[in-house]
Amino acid sequence: MAFFIRNSQKDRLHFLSRQSSDVLVEFCKLGLEYLSSGPNEKKYANAARKLSTTPEDGEIQPESLVECLVSFLINCVAFNVSEGDFEELERLNFTPEQVAILWQFVTNKKQYVRSLLRSRRSQEYRFRDLEWRLEARVASRSDLSQATPLITMKFHLDHETIDEHKENLLENPTESSSRKQVVMSTDPCNLTHMISTLESALQQSKTHRTRNFVKVFQQQS
Repeated sequence: MAFFIRNSQKDRLHFLSRQSSDVLVEFCKLGLEYLSSGPNEKKYANAARKLSTTPEDGEIQPESLVECLVSFLINCVAFNVSEGDFEELERLNFTPEQVAILWQFVTNKKQYVRSLLRSRRSQEYRFRDLEWRLEARVASRSDLSQATPLITMKFHLDHETIDEHKENLLENPTESSSRKQVVMSTDPCNLTHMISTLESALQQSKTHRTRNFVKVFQQQS
């Protein structure tokens, strides 16, 4: 399966591959309209009448097909898929004509979707700093069981990266609307598990496959 197709999209795309080119064009138009003005239930009902279904397909909802196409479009833009990569769609039984239709669907709104992805990334919080403290009850006459230490952490997050010298010039840097603080508490066992998971993710980020994905995102910025 093509790297830009999710498992959840495979069945819907395979269903669309069995439709006529005219039906595929109509659903692509509905997908483009979905991006600009949201879903249109009336048009969905009209498009549903043109679908060719079999008993094995069950009840196919047209809105799920439109959402699948929109998700497919976003994936293609996020992974910077080339026209050559698109040939892999023939593995899902798409005809060359249908592949050309989907490629036009992707390129039509490529810049628009790319700008949305950039604005979304700019709104995400990034790690800035961490404060922590260890709390433990040393002794208690009423508690006969072994006390479990508690680690409290405060994560400082920010929308933007500010140079430390510029930050010193701000009157109230802690009141910046771009910042957020998250406080959490956990026990040593959970903390060990989180550290192990983060270290595993760090090792995964060094793999050749992950570096290729990062390279694609960097090319878009």
